Amino acid sequence: MFTAIGAVLAGALLFAIVARVASTSSGTTATPSGGKRVAQFDLGRAKDFAPTIARSGPLLFPDPQGNTRDIFVQHLGGDTWLAFEARVAGAPRQCVLKWEQGARRFVDPCDGRTFTADGAGLVSFPTTVNDKGRVIVDLSSPQSPTTAIAAPSY
Repeated sequence: MFTAIGAVLAGALLFAIVARVASTSSGTTATPSGGKRVAQFDLGRAKDFAPTIARSGPLLFPDPQGNTRDIFVQHLGGDTWLAFEARVAGAPRQCVLKWEQGARRFVDPCDGRTFTADGAGLVSFPTTVNDKGRVIVDLSSPQSPTTAIAAPSY
């Protein structure tokens, strides 16, 4: 009974997080078609999300810019917050990485490759905690992967 209630509350919290990010995104730039793209978004207060990530793993967000670049936001303790693409560059959308909580790693469901909890080997985005304690992800400055990824695990 408690497990079911906990699952419902966790689902409601995740929905609220995604809704809040979508509604409180800040920093936009114009696209060539005249639309607006989110240059950065405010995840919210770091102290509110750190326990959820520690318990359940990184948060997956649909592309805040409305395209197909979904991202994970990860907390590795202290002030170490990271954001990175949820798929290997060029992979189809159905290849969104899966988080393995016990192993603390990501697995590509399409080819079995594994990635460390810090997203090494994936396109990343500068992520900071501002002076108000809020996690800010800068989507305007993607960083190319620099570290080799692990071999497939079959």
